[in-house]
Order: sequence, then structure tokens, then C-alpha cells
Amino acid sequence: MELTAKVKKTLNMGLRVVVALLSLWFIYLQVFRSGDYQWFAADFPQLLRERSFLIFFLPALLLMPVNWSLESIKWRMLALYVRKLSFGEALRSVLTGISFSLFTPNRVGDSVGRIFSLRIGDPMNAVLLAVAGSLAQIIATCFSGSLAFLFYIRKFFDFHEAWLSFFYAGLVIFVAIINLLMLMLYLRAPLVSAGFHKIIKPGWQKIHGYISVLQNVSRIVLGKVVLLSFLRYLVFSFQFYLMLRAFNIDIPLLNALVLIAMTYLVMTAIPTIALADLGIRGSVAIYFIGSWFEPSVHASTGILLATAMVWIINLAVPALAGLLFIGRLTIFRK
Repeated sequence: MELTAKVKKTLNMGLRVVVALLSLWFIYLQVFRSGDYQWFAADFPQLLRERSFLIFFLPALLLMPVNWSLESIKWRMLALYVRKLSFGEALRSVLTGISFSLFTPNRVGDSVGRIFSLRIGDPMNAVLLAVAGSLAQIIATCFSGSLAFLFYIRKFFDFHEAWLSFFYAGLVIFVAIINLLMLMLYLRAPLVSAGFHKIIKPGWQKIHGYISVLQNVSRIVLGKVVLLSFLRYLVFSFQFYLMLRAFNIDIPLLNALVLIAMTYLVMTAIPTIALADLGIRGSVAIYFIGSWFEPSVHASTGILLATAMVWIINLAVPALAGLLFIGRLTIFRK
């Protein structure tokens, strides 16, 4: 029996609510019920007065414009195929998209908000180009997260038995192939692109549409967009690390980047909306980053606060800035 659109929408919303509630319950157990919050709250006022906090907090704050400037450069390069934008217009469009994304599932409103803040004759093509930019960021997150996964399971699981070593080797090869295929498909490698079109069902017109929109974009531009996506990924991952250090979560840089990559990888796969994103992101971060510490170490509250600060810096503050440009939106056109 085929589900109606209304039933599917209800099920999706129900799933998001369940995920959000489970995440908040996990945070409650790890932070409040365990007594971790009381321990941290006693030292928190003193922490804010310490120079060590500002040493890490201020650089994380200064990386915010770097993060969104990189995204604006990406968007400007892609939008060039429908309209020439200045950097200021691209940045304004990106900030407006962030404001829209706070209220939409998996931040899909980001692309719509960007387009309707500009005067573009054919908004649908522009939306698809915005989706292409988001896809590049997802590729960067999945690529980094899958590599981190290989390090993570090696660190936290025992592979002394011979058959497990073979299994791990096979896993490394599988991850390498998947990542290579993702990049080749995005960059429109002829062999992979043609093969993918044949594999997917002809009736799946949406997938064909998302692929075909890239046909007009040069491979050089797509390559630059992917590189900028990886650079932006490094920026907001390093912001997360700085905030962890600001709240006295002491983890070696490389280990922290692996655990942060695992957090972002899982977050990419979880259906949510940005307003509920903080609770889910916090619970996932506590699970992975908290696994570095012994159970007796009080780290959950610090991890949660670091996660919240990164969310505020990279989403809440830019969304407030984007509200300044809401008046420029033109949804209904002649």
C-alpha cells in the first residue's frame, strides 16, 4: 500500500520529534542526572574570567566570517551561471538562506532563502545550483567522516584477531572506493556519470534533474567548489576544537578532529530542523567526544557548552544578521 504525501509528511515529522526527544533525554542523563552539571557550574564563573578561555574563544569567533565568506565565494561561483553577483550580494544571499534554514527540515530552506533574496529570472535553476553547492559540502563532511571512522574503530575496538584485520582492510578499500566514486560523480567523470544514469531508475526524475543541473557547470568550477567545501569544513571543525579547549576539554588536536568528524558525519544522516539541531548535535558530540574520557571525568557539560557556542557562532548569529535582509525577499514575481 502506497503512502500518501500527507502520511509521509506526518511520519517524517514524527521521526524528527522522536529523534529530538531521545537526544534531549540522553543529554539529561549524561549532564544533569549524572551530577556533571553541578560540578561544572561551580567552576564556570571562574572559567569565564580566565585568560585561557578568551585565548580559544576569540579565535573561534573570528573564524565565523571566514566560514561564511568561503560559503559566499562558493555560492558566487555557482550563481554565475544564472546571474553575476558581487561578493556582498552573495554574502547577503547566504545570510538570508541561514535565516530561512532555521525553520525547515535538514536546513533545506537555505537554498530557497538564497534565491528569493536575489532578482533571478529563472529561480529553479538557481535553486538547483544552490543544491549543488550544498552537495559539495555534504561530500566534504562524508569524506572526512568516513576517514575518521576508520581511525575511530581502530582506536576503540580490538583488531588483534586475523580475520578482523582482513575485515578492516576490506573496510578501508570500501571507504576509498565510495569516496572516489562520490568525487568522480560530482566532478562528472564521464564513465561514472554515464554508468550512474543507467543504474538509477528512469522514473526517478528528481535524481536525474539534480545530476543534469551540473552539466552546465565546468569541472574546474566544480573542483574549486569541492576544495572550498573542504577548506570550510576544516574551519568549522577547528572552531569546534577551539571551543572544546575553551571549556577545558583537553584532547590532542588530531584525536579531537577525528571525534568531531564522527559527530558531523552522524549529524548529516539524522533528520532534524536547525532549531532542534542543537540538542541533537549536543547528544551526538557527548557520545563521541565523551568516549575519549574515563567515566569518572566530568566532561559532558563542557562538551555540551562547546557545542552550543559553535551553534550560536555559526548559525544563530548569522541568522540574526540575515534577518536584516528579509525585507529584500521577492517570492511572488511577475
